[in-house]
Amino acid sequence: MKIIIVGAGVGGVAAAVALSRRHEVEVYEAADQLRTDGNGVLLYPNATGILDELGVPAENVDGARMEALDLVADGDTRLMRLDLSRLARHFGAEILVTKRGHVLAKLAGRLPDGVVRFGKRAVAVEEIGGKATVAFEDGTRAVGDVVLGADGHRSQVRRLLVDEQPAVYLGDATWHGITKLPHEFAHGSRIHSLYGKEGICVVHPVGGGEVYWAFELPFRDGDTAPPGADGRPAAPGASAVRNLRERFGHWTSTPMPTLLETITDADVGVFPHILHSVRENWSAGPVTLLGDAAHAVPPRLGMGLCQALEDAWVLNRVLSQPGATPREALRRYEALRWPRMRKMHSIATMMGRRNLPLPPGLLRVVGGLLPMTSYQRSQLRSLSNYLNDDAPPLPARSLRVA
Repeated sequence: MKIIIVGAGVGGVAAAVALSRRHEVEVYEAADQLRTDGNGVLLYPNATGILDELGVPAENVDGARMEALDLVADGDTRLMRLDLSRLARHFGAEILVTKRGHVLAKLAGRLPDGVVRFGKRAVAVEEIGGKATVAFEDGTRAVGDVVLGADGHRSQVRRLLVDEQPAVYLGDATWHGITKLPHEFAHGSRIHSLYGKEGICVVHPVGGGEVYWAFELPFRDGDTAPPGADGRPAAPGASAVRNLRERFGHWTSTPMPTLLETITDADVGVFPHILHSVRENWSAGPVTLLGDAAHAVPPRLGMGLCQALEDAWVLNRVLSQPGATPREALRRYEALRWPRMRKMHSIATMMGRRNLPLPPGLLRVVGGLLPMTSYQRSQLRSLSNYLNDDAPPLPARSLRVA
């Protein structure tokens, strides 16, 4: 098959790496180059396992191996712990934290030269004569047997395919960044999820003495800084760091004091929380979606990149079956991924900022009584096709699918 991929993010490039082994693949990206910016990402065993299959083993990923995720109240009181090293041993694959751009660059390095074409903004997708056709803003077209829309949560392909807004804004945002931190935490192996009445902050190493940090707070469209200590929206032109210091400056949990002292306004980015409606059928003829174009959710789950890799893994399996037509393959992709997407959407909805955890004392009791690591293991498996080997097996490498 000839497969056209719109979007050169992690999901699109991962799909291209996998599919290029048996198919003719072309990737079209609206930007002028790979977008290797971005922030920290958590790679669960499904992600590191899939990356290994794509030629990017864990030992080649610059980042940090994580042993634990701690939910911490102010004063370094640990409320709950997930034993990540135990999860990694159970699934036989590492749990890493790294930079999104690093993962993308490593994947792109596995592609043959000339596969990705830049400066190509899609404006139309249609089926003509049994072929899938993408029209671009510059007047050119690409024709293939299948089109994969991997162009993110503002997906133009999704808008053209299902005729709806790409995602719904939820009224909250993550104010986040990557900072070189002069603190031993930056060289450690723990993720801290810091919890208090002022909000939530997640912080973890990403390698090289840097940490990724993320504050979850209310958001209005157009905000350039998080709300201040009084909870009111920031005035235009306000300093994001000053507001974060005013709101969280009394927190003493590791590594908050050093973090707030170190970050600068140049470090701060904002990611408004969004949620897609998850449709049972998101394909039309030979055109489908993957990654955030199909199922964008707020970042609280920490599984967005993992799920994009899952999509790529399943698509490679179904499109590489001998004799399968594009429509048959994409219907099978939907049938395999829909239960996982639906569950992820349900969990993400429940984990919105307005569904904050229980009071610290009660959380500590719950954390002591419930087998949290076993629960997370079950949840990871329920959200993964890869960990369940839930997709048809690949044919022999010598067989190229027409």
